[in-house]
Amino acid sequence: MASDVQLDKARIAIRERSFIDILDLALRVLYRFARPLAVAWLAGVAPAMIVNSAALYPLREVNAGLDLPLPYMLLMVLLVVWEIPLITAPMTLYLGQATFQERPAARQIAWEFLGSLGQLILYQVLLRVPLLAWPYLNEVILLERNPMIARRRFANSTSRRCVELHMHEGGDVFVRALFSAGVALVLAAALWVSIGMIRSLLLSDLDWDNPVFTFWFQLSLWVVAGYFTVVRFLCYLDRRIRREGWEVELLMRAEGERLSRQLV
Repeated sequence: MASDVQLDKARIAIRERSFIDILDLALRVLYRFARPLAVAWLAGVAPAMIVNSAALYPLREVNAGLDLPLPYMLLMVLLVVWEIPLITAPMTLYLGQATFQERPAARQIAWEFLGSLGQLILYQVLLRVPLLAWPYLNEVILLERNPMIARRRFANSTSRRCVELHMHEGGDVFVRALFSAGVALVLAAALWVSIGMIRSLLLSDLDWDNPVFTFWFQLSLWVVAGYFTVVRFLCYLDRRIRREGWEVELLMRAEGERLSRQLV
């Protein structure tokens, strides 16, 4: 653990919150850590946008007026949703470190991402559909760093830890996921339409052309995905506080480390 980590002095207050409070706090966190979060977001999103645009290139054509390239847009939404855990992993790693560290190191974040890449690909790409009931799987993989297979009988593996964290919370998880999907859909649509209208006004052209339906549409999806990555991280903290009394655990660990330093 880095020397500047202070478990009893978290930069994000460790306490229970309602989901509405979490949505509001996510905006504050984005504002407070805007630059490093933007860098972490861009590190994943930039290559993803290039790959997605190339993969769906044959479907991009738009007729004159407001005809929508529906196959392109629907497949783009599916691609983005499928890629979110992997592409936003640097943001989650940064948030995990920034909660207790003043200046998280980019090299350490990159190293931890590479160390977790195998599990991310297995659980979040290859086995994504059957594991949708584990919304905090990314946080478990990236921040708790359990092994894929436990070497001792009662030790935690990634799957065992996910079962423990999500146990008896199916209703709450479903409601939050449903509400998040609705809010995300509205935000993405509002952002995309706003960009299209501003672009039309600036160019004095009311016809929406290919860039509006391709580049700006995908960018709107990723902006909203970045916001909900912060929301998910805060929900993970809230879940640990409610289920495990994490704030008390942090205070006890901090006091234990303080006593250990005094005895040395």
